[in-house]
Amino acid sequence: MNRSARLTWIALLGSVVFALAPPAHAQDYPAKPVEIVVGFAPGGGADVAARLIAGYASKKWGKPVNVVNMPGASGITAARQVLTGKPDGYTLMLDVHAVSSMLFAVQSDVPYRLEDKTPIALVTLDPVIYTVKADSPWKTLRDVADAAKANPKSFRYGLGGVAAVASFSVSQFLYAAGVPVPDTNKVVFAGGAPALAALAGGHVDFAGQQWSEAAPLVLGRKIRAIAVVHPTRLPTFPDVPTAKEAGFPDLNVVGWQGLSGPPKLPPAIVTRWASLVEAASKDPEFLQQAEKVYKVIVFKGPDAFWQFQQEELKKYLPIATQIGIRK
Repeated sequence: MNRSARLTWIALLGSVVFALAPPAHAQDYPAKPVEIVVGFAPGGGADVAARLIAGYASKKWGKPVNVVNMPGASGITAARQVLTGKPDGYTLMLDVHAVSSMLFAVQSDVPYRLEDKTPIALVTLDPVIYTVKADSPWKTLRDVADAAKANPKSFRYGLGGVAAVASFSVSQFLYAAGVPVPDTNKVVFAGGAPALAALAGGHVDFAGQQWSEAAPLVLGRKIRAIAVVHPTRLPTFPDVPTAKEAGFPDLNVVGWQGLSGPPKLPPAIVTRWASLVEAASKDPEFLQQAEKVYKVIVFKGPDAFWQFQQEELKKYLPIATQIGIRK
């Protein structure tokens, strides 16, 4: 091989190696603090999930991963802030049902598209728990269904928002039970916490909220859990049957939290985060921490997470239309 040919071969080989190598900024990522923006106030289910994964990432990478709470417009303000930001991996969003599948099922005029996000990973699920007053005569989910069907106008139930998990979960249950939902007496609150407080105080008789919100009151015997929407019983409540065991196998509304970034987020950064979340999902210490804050760890990578959101949207669109909250 002559000198010219050798130089050409070396140049070609170098270009191939350069093309296969990840960009320098991805190799060094993170080189500075990362922010996970949460569109809700501190202390809620979304905030807890964000701090769970942020703490794990900070420990593994040796760089601060900070949670920034930006409540407003039911999470839309924070989502827009991230989705219009620089795609460098230093500002991500805690992606949740409320700013994704449920939001797009309810609103036709969301100021961003579902496709505008770069999905990274599903991190946690927050199963729905159906609860009654601590002294309620209803012992099972079937008891609740029978009472609601017998006298729907006097059946009082609390919802933590019109387009929230509670609205979808309770409506799905009532329709499955054959209850005329428009005739029921629903009471809408500003969030899950006040709805459950109203249940504990006897102002409503039934509620369906996320595990992370309901667990403290159930454990404190302020309210009583009668069923959980999850394939298996939860470790915190081993005596509480699943919805399927309670006779309602088709109930499938669930809260969830994941990570997404702005459009054009570099694939190498997406992979770095997804790999971290996958490792966390197999880490016994992380799983134990998640259980303590009432979260179920379910990892889905970028493609599976995107498919999951599409399936969630298809599930919630007909429910939103059926109960009249589609705008």
